[in-house]
Amino acid sequence: MSERVLRNCGLGFRAPYLRAAARAVAQGIVDLERLRTLEDESLREALLTIPGVGEKVAECVMLFAYGRASAFPVDVWIGRAMRAWYFRGRKVTDRRIREFARRHFGPPCGWAQQYLYCLARGNRGYALRRPSLPD
Repeated sequence: MSERVLRNCGLGFRAPYLRAAARAVAQGIVDLERLRTLEDESLREALLTIPGVGEKVAECVMLFAYGRASAFPVDVWIGRAMRAWYFRGRKVTDRRIREFARRHFGPPCGWAQQYLYCLARGNRGYALRRPSLPD
């Protein structure tokens, strides 16, 4: 499939990365089943070698495709929520947020991320204007 066709599907700047990643899988360069057997850190490192895969996407794939509950994807909404609720609005990196979440929420931090996401997105972000998490 051409990059133009992918862009027409609404993928925008992601189109060439998706195409390259699909080729890597189709050519056997990336073996998705072998990745399943890796420990979390090795899986994360392997995912980061795939074209277009950065920290957030690697964490999403770990959590949603491979069921690794220790993954904590940080998108815009999670970043806003964590900064508001746990860092008192301070500027912190997404990496620091992930590290904090793993310590604070423990091994199932990925599922905590899902609850935080729903809370942050609910009521058009109203929850983000509260000074702390609701009881």
